Amino acid sequence: MVPAKEVKFKFQKIKRVPDDGRYGEDIDDPIVELLPLTEEYNISADSMQEENTKQNGVGLDKMEEAYLERPESERSSSLSDPDIRCGYFKYSPDWLQYWNNPKSLLFFLCCLSMVQGFVVNGINNVNTSTIERRFELPSSRVGTISSAYDVSAAILGIVISYFGSGRNKPRLIACAAIVMSIGSFMMALPHFTTGPYQWGQNSAEKCKDPSIVPECTTNSDLQNYLYVFLFGQALHGVGGTTLYIVGVALLDDSVPASSSPMYVGVLYAFATLGPALGYIVGGQFLNIYVDYHVTDSNGTGLSADDPRWVGAWWIGFICSFLLFLVFSLPLFGFGKELPTAKHVRATRVSQVHGGKDDKDLIHKDSNNRSIREFPKAMWGIISNPTFLLITLAGTGEGLATSGFATFMPKLIQNQFGITASWASMLGGLMAVPGAAGGQFIGGLVCKRWKLKIQGMLRLNIIVCIAAMILDTVVWIRCPEDSVAGVNIQYNISNDKMMPQLAHSCNSNCSCSTEFYEPMCTEDMVQYFSPCFAGCSNGLQNGQSYTNCTCMHHRNSGVPKTMTATVGRCKSDCYLLYIFLPLLLFAIFFRFMLSPPALSATLRCTHDNQRTFALGIQWFIARLLGTVPGPIFFGAIIDSTCLVWQENECGDKKSCYIYDNASLSANFFIILVCVKIFTALMFILAYKVYKPPSDKGITTVIKKPEESNGFDSICSPEPKSDSTTVV
Repeated sequence: MVPAKEVKFKFQKIKRVPDDGRYGEDIDDPIVELLPLTEEYNISADSMQEENTKQNGVGLDKMEEAYLERPESERSSSLSDPDIRCGYFKYSPDWLQYWNNPKSLLFFLCCLSMVQGFVVNGINNVNTSTIERRFELPSSRVGTISSAYDVSAAILGIVISYFGSGRNKPRLIACAAIVMSIGSFMMALPHFTTGPYQWGQNSAEKCKDPSIVPECTTNSDLQNYLYVFLFGQALHGVGGTTLYIVGVALLDDSVPASSSPMYVGVLYAFATLGPALGYIVGGQFLNIYVDYHVTDSNGTGLSADDPRWVGAWWIGFICSFLLFLVFSLPLFGFGKELPTAKHVRATRVSQVHGGKDDKDLIHKDSNNRSIREFPKAMWGIISNPTFLLITLAGTGEGLATSGFATFMPKLIQNQFGITASWASMLGGLMAVPGAAGGQFIGGLVCKRWKLKIQGMLRLNIIVCIAAMILDTVVWIRCPEDSVAGVNIQYNISNDKMMPQLAHSCNSNCSCSTEFYEPMCTEDMVQYFSPCFAGCSNGLQNGQSYTNCTCMHHRNSGVPKTMTATVGRCKSDCYLLYIFLPLLLFAIFFRFMLSPPALSATLRCTHDNQRTFALGIQWFIARLLGTVPGPIFFGAIIDSTCLVWQENECGDKKSCYIYDNASLSANFFIILVCVKIFTALMFILAYKVYKPPSDKGITTVIKKPEESNGFDSICSPEPKSDSTTVV
């Protein structure tokens, strides 16, 4: 046997049906060193790689990787093809070809995915409570903003994946970046078309004369801006679905099967790094007053820890608008495919479920697909049970993850009594190592142990169980603030009934819940506003109230006047520092599922069906998962509201105070039920998956001196069931 390093492989002239739809072409490329496997002879990846390793001392994946590491000039003479050269219009100099490789493509896709995650899942989620306050919206309606992304992604994703799989994929992704930049601009637009923020600066919240009936005015045109946010987020969805469907398929087409999970894991790690940066940077923006460019925040008398504070939510959208434009430029320069794509197609070994493909569909030129073939193509993919079960598992994960991510800052803010900006900062600090690390480690494990489909499914089952245990973190919370008339009775009351804000001690004050101005007494009891505390006098020294009819406490039956200071009661709870590390690990295991699940999806479908399969998967997962997720979580949060913001007409706007115990219970039930469903789907996928059976293949290896010019490494023998090495 000649040592592996001395063996030279060349192609014979054979007739085959390539993956790209060309029929019966002669293949004579002495640069490529492995014979393409035809669709007529599917070989299991395990058996072929093992046989190569035993006989040659090097596996198929190693040979592919060694090929891809060679310089472009030695690797392929096809760089002269203008369709795969880097450049702009007719300008494609040789120095630009330095970037014409999978690693450079991965870098630019990572930058784009990071900006997409920054604005869609970072800035948007950080601004949830701020947009509620600024535009007087309840959580359930704000949740529709996140869902708008998934609605457009689901509907257009399946169309883009079907008709765009054979197009110029890099240019399609660049156009998607332009669309997302327009979406970010639309999200910031309401700030520039509304007047200054009104937080009640002209309304006295002390006890008022009951004979003066406040006028009922329905001036809330602000809520109509919800539709502007929906349109902007829908544009984000159009660009995002193109990025993750076409972009992942482009990467998978350009690298060996063993490296694909790692590349996808890195891409998704940066995609989750974006939201983490969005939480951190967006949280800092919320410390800036919303109208800082027209009003000095010091003149308002508000601080960031005041519940009426609204930060500069719009700056993050302006930043993403500019970044999308910048990162679209390099992607416009790539060709229709990378120079490595041809070799990857030729050497990839099939792992299609059952080893069966629809020949009419996979051999069809993807540039000439018609709408009449759409139902047949879709049914061919959905009827793959492994694909369908993995997709259903992703649907459950999408529902829980999208809802939890949207309202995670709000959960931290309410459960631990901190500001919106600080809650966003802490959420981002946990999401950086958690989500990005989970994505990276998930891809790394698949590459390190060279996991095939069954190994990936086993890994995800274990990860689901670990994540379900860690979801108990949502039970950790600080004790609720004691708010008179909300969760405790007024101190002067002996009633056994449920607490109510309206009480005999403030019945002559004509109070409303339109503006929230909390105040705290020395015995750590909080009052909703000076009006509900029965305070008829103004502020003393600009920070305290006295002589309030509802703020007496009893000492041996003798009422004693108390003093209340403006602001919420301070808490000495330190459970936040136990909650955060556990949250980090919960996020880590939740996101570790993605690279194995995505790689299993790509492996169990044929090469020419993968882009369309991703589109179908996104359609199902988003329509049934990520679309209802934020709306469902928002409705659950609204159901725990104790005090709503209401105007004189009784119209409910946003929520001021929540029942934190019910909030924890609802979150826990949803997360655990979804994890059980996800684990069950992965178990069923593992049971029903059938790896392709080995076909008869004879492997022949000759020494160079015995060769007549064409050294055959594979020759099909249909009647043989064994693999022979000569």
